[in-house]
Amino acid sequence: MLYKKMMIVLVAGLISACGAGNNTNGNGEGVKKENPAEYPKQNEIVARFHPSIETKEENNSIIINYNVKNLSGEPQKLSFLTGLQADYIIYDEEGKKVKQYSEEVMSTQAISEMTLENNQEIQNSFTISDLYNGRYRFEVFLTAKEEQARVVTDLIVEKSLYTKASGILVGLMDPHTVEVDVKGEKVAFQLTEEAIGQLPSLKEASEISFVYTENEIQKTIERFLLE
Repeated sequence: MLYKKMMIVLVAGLISACGAGNNTNGNGEGVKKENPAEYPKQNEIVARFHPSIETKEENNSIIINYNVKNLSGEPQKLSFLTGLQADYIIYDEEGKKVKQYSEEVMSTQAISEMTLENNQEIQNSFTISDLYNGRYRFEVFLTAKEEQARVVTDLIVEKSLYTKASGILVGLMDPHTVEVDVKGEKVAFQLTEEAIGQLPSLKEASEISFVYTENEIQKTIERFLLE
């Protein structure tokens, strides 16, 4: 009888211990529950501005339409340090900068401010008429202190009046004409005033790169591409 009572006490103790273990693992004081409210939700992280760009080749020019829309849900103030709201940089297929809008136009130095309402857009258009045929990367962006809204796109120019070429400079034929060895063929090119002004930077028998136009009568170097 005594033996049976001891067995019952032992079994009861084991059951009690197992129950205590389960409570510790499930709801013990050492376990901290994560509160989802403490972490930002992914869908709450959104851009304040949405930039978009449209490019088209028309009448031997490239037209860039650049829009920036306020998607923040509230008005946004933008401060501009010059008269330009937007700027662009163009790179060739080798990654070299071909041109930048702000380096070619005059702008005022006056600081201006504007408030862009929710869902309101800033619109800027650029017309580029002197790109030669080839592949490019366009970067367009706002000049505002608070936001650039940069957007990048690739473009292939195929209908330009301008063509890029390279060859060996043979020498001057007259003050307005040079001879260039292009792939083993000696070709005479007329020179624009801009190209004439670049001649002192060139050496005879050196390799040169240039942009030229062509009609039924002659070929004309518009400018030399200097390093």
